[in-house]
Amino acid sequence: MKKEEILSKLLVLASQKGLRSLSMSEIASAAGLKKSSLYSHFESKQDLINELYLFLRKRSNTKAFVDYSSYVKGKDLREIFLSVAISYDEMNRKPEMKTFYKVIISEKVLSKDAASVIIKETETMLNATRALFKAIEDNKIAFFKDFDIAALTFALLIHSALDLRLDAEMAESNIADGILEKVIDGFINSYVKEKNCGKNI
Repeated sequence: MKKEEILSKLLVLASQKGLRSLSMSEIASAAGLKKSSLYSHFESKQDLINELYLFLRKRSNTKAFVDYSSYVKGKDLREIFLSVAISYDEMNRKPEMKTFYKVIISEKVLSKDAASVIIKETETMLNATRALFKAIEDNKIAFFKDFDIAALTFALLIHSALDLRLDAEMAESNIADGILEKVIDGFINSYVKEKNCGKNI
């Protein structure tokens, strides 16, 4: 059995039973494998969960790092921020990713494995944000007050805003209407010290 098939089986099993209570024996059984065969593919349950996360990201056609220098050209700052946030949101809304995050978020307080995935995702998002901000400054589209704090703040703000949008949709509330635009405009006003008003060509 291919690794991808095992990971797909894990996602189904985790959505039914949760991650914390799952053993490698149960995962192997669900995949129709001996436990020893499962360990030939994955060193541990944490390794399996990390591989599932990377597998789903890849299947969503989303890269952790892109050529931001090319990406930002021809766009103004607000347009760049909105397009990045919307792309991230679209990835997380894909059915398999939604199932995965539902499992991870519901267990992160009780499960070290789940919490580790959240940390990994946050680190990935922060690294991508730093790369984006560097491309913005290199292309002289804008310059930031305290680069590292600005990148951290932007990543956490966007993550929180997208979470609120999903919660509001589920609750049929309008509390998150226009939230991305409001957050991005507030961030630009607070953390951008110099901005090229036109598009960088």
